[in-house]
Amino acid sequence: MTWTDFREPWHRADGDSARTFEAEAAAEIADGHELHGLDLIAIATCEGCDSVVYRGSDGTFAIVHLSWTTKRETPPWPRTTRLGGFIAAEAAMDQHEH
Repeated sequence: MTWTDFREPWHRADGDSARTFEAEAAAEIADGHELHGLDLIAIATCEGCDSVVYRGSDGTFAIVHLSWTTKRETPPWPRTTRLGGFIAAEAAMDQHEH
C-alpha cells in the first residue's frame, strides 16, 4: 500500500475534501488534546465512519474520529488513536473496524 492506493473502506483525501477534514480537526481539537498544536494533513478517510488518517507536523500519524460539531471538543474527544510512522498507520488502517 502507498499513500495513493488504499484498501477499502479507505480512500485518499485530497483537494477540497482534505481541506474540509483538516479544518474540522482544527475546529474540534482543543487545548489538552494529544494532537493540539500540531499541523494536521488529511491523508485518508474511511467511507464507513467519520474516521480520518492524519499526518502530524511531528511526523507521526493518527486516526481521528471526527464528531462534526465544528466546535472545540472536550479532550479526549475527538477520539484519537495515535500512531508512529507509516508502517503503524498502514497496519492500523488494515485492522480498522467500525
